[in-house]
Amino acid sequence: GAIRSAASLLRSLTDPSSQMMPINRPIRAVTRDGKTITGRRLNEDTYTVQLIDDQERLVSLTKADLREYTILTASPMPSYRDQLSADEIADVVAYLLSLKGR
Repeated sequence: GAIRSAASLLRSLTDPSSQMMPINRPIRAVTRDGKTITGRRLNEDTYTVQLIDDQERLVSLTKADLREYTILTASPMPSYRDQLSADEIADVVAYLLSLKGR
């Protein structure tokens, strides 16, 4: 509510991938031994990446040890376009706008 407009919140609810900021894009990494790790990037530099995996664990990976490293463009958040009515979506947007932080 403090940093997003009503239109931005509405787009986030109905088309989440269109509103993803680059730093919030999900990551998919495959290690040399074939283990797949997905999560949200916390920090990245030339040699390493740190992320929070799907089980909320902090994972630090060395890029040289990865077979594959992909920044995904599809949001893991589902669209609520067909799951909520227009009035329900408007209520959620109004609620989120009321959250101004502390």
